[in-house]
Amino acid sequence: MYVPPGKGLSHVLRIIREALYFRPEGKGTDLPGALDYLRRTTRRSTITFVISDFFANDFRRQLSVANKRHDIIAVSVTDPRETELPDVGIIQLQDAETGKEFFVDTSSALVRNEYEERAAALFAERKKLFQSINVDHLDIRTDIPYTRELFRFFRMRERRM
Repeated sequence: MYVPPGKGLSHVLRIIREALYFRPEGKGTDLPGALDYLRRTTRRSTITFVISDFFANDFRRQLSVANKRHDIIAVSVTDPRETELPDVGIIQLQDAETGKEFFVDTSSALVRNEYEERAAALFAERKKLFQSINVDHLDIRTDIPYTRELFRFFRMRERRM
């Protein structure tokens, strides 16, 4: 979804409303396409929030190019189940992007440990990517209120500026 640039409290509230109530029409993530769209449609420098789980492929170049013109803030949304599996036995999961279904035995400590290690590696890789191209990053978790993290993030940016 694209929300044109704007100013003021009403615009900020619109962005928050759109982010909270947006329902995608299709499946899959085209982060490189969204960043290219930003590059093509927005000529003036803006502060741009990219809200995603960032589980997309090959978006580094487009993010780096967009960050040269705009002040990009990557807001990653993380569900706790993306970082740890509960020990609940055999469960059926579905890949939200492809629709593919599969079974996982969560009672296996090995499976849970591998899942947590892989998730930690993905999050570390993502953080390293953002740092390497100088993109500010904010991680919002779905299991805790986001307001404290938002205030902390903006206070940090204010001190830095």
